[in-house]
Amino acid sequence: MGQQNSLANEELAELLNTLLEAERAGAKVLAAFLDEYPRESEAWNQLHRVQRDEAKNCATLIDSIRNLGSTPSSSVGEFFNKAIAVQGRAARLKFLNRGQGWVARKIAEALPNISQGPIREMLLEMHSSHIANIEACDALLPNTGDTTPGA
Repeated sequence: MGQQNSLANEELAELLNTLLEAERAGAKVLAAFLDEYPRESEAWNQLHRVQRDEAKNCATLIDSIRNLGSTPSSSVGEFFNKAIAVQGRAARLKFLNRGQGWVARKIAEALPNISQGPIREMLLEMHSSHIANIEACDALLPNTGDTTPGA
């Protein structure tokens, strides 16, 4: 007998759509942030990998939502406008990590209620990727302790 989700499909689709909107915002924000770095520099390459991860998550979430018989949201999360307004590389990276952390927390909170194999596995992978992406962005922050904008 297969495991069932504690969340109803409708609730699960709502969660996945919330995550989709956040991932879409993250992908768009990263695409904009990439313009601030010399193309093919170490930082640009690292952020490009994170951006591609966000875009991949969008595609995976869309497939999962459709597999639940629901319609994927076409909205972009509020995070996009907030992040674009932040000035300075370090401040932007820190804000980006707050968004990455928010997604990781939402997933961690939902996982105990999701036992369905493919969706649970996808969310576990997304959670791990967000933790890794936070570390990758942290590594791009200056180690000087300087917290001035633009540092």
